[in-house]
Amino acid sequence: MALYRIPGRENAIHYFPEIESTMDEARNMAQKGCPAFTVVVAEQQRKGRGRMDRQWVSTKGGLYFTLVLRPDINPADCGRVNFLVSVVLANLLRKEYHIDAGVKWPNDILVDGKKIAGMLSEMATDGHRVQYLNIGIGLNVNNDPCRVEPNATTMKMLLGERVRRTTLLGRFLNLLEEAMVQMTWEQTLAAWRNLTVTLGRPVRVVTTREIVEGTAMNVDDTGALILKTTAGTTQKIIYGDCFINPS
Repeated sequence: MALYRIPGRENAIHYFPEIESTMDEARNMAQKGCPAFTVVVAEQQRKGRGRMDRQWVSTKGGLYFTLVLRPDINPADCGRVNFLVSVVLANLLRKEYHIDAGVKWPNDILVDGKKIAGMLSEMATDGHRVQYLNIGIGLNVNNDPCRVEPNATTMKMLLGERVRRTTLLGRFLNLLEEAMVQMTWEQTLAAWRNLTVTLGRPVRVVTTREIVEGTAMNVDDTGALILKTTAGTTQKIIYGDCFINPS
């Protein structure tokens, strides 16, 4: 447990050397009433997963955690929290580690076209309010995922040195807690657009029903992607996985 002992958060960080999935454990804790900003962090996950049920390879040395949030918002607004989390993480990498991180819709973090972090969210509702919103994050820090994920990069590779994960996690949690109080949705969306590597690019979007190709034109006020398809139509995509096509 001492590995992730963060001053002021000693009772909120739950560390596991190995676990099936931090998201599964966080769900159990959330259902039992754990407080907001409870964190489940693991050195390795046996069944880590990303968006669209893809496997997230959790090689040793990465930062893998799920954060339990309890925002007082409507379920339809949960996507806004996802955008905020990606903005906070990308800005942390840029400002404090001098890594040129950008956000890819909906909430991946890329550096020079290579993935450094991915996110997954899960929520439960109670009537018209959110009961909990869990955000799972996999960040490549000191690990080496490139043997199985060739289009990935890590903080260690970019900086040429190891990064202290406890400091990184603590700083992220502090910045996110501040941003959830201080930043409006309009500010979050503007910040996301400023950091985006998606808009104006040819993309392929995989949804649960179809695969759509076209140019990513914008995101609307809900965070949905506005796509000008190769057929010349305009399509709004609420949920999916986005891949940037070669120009």
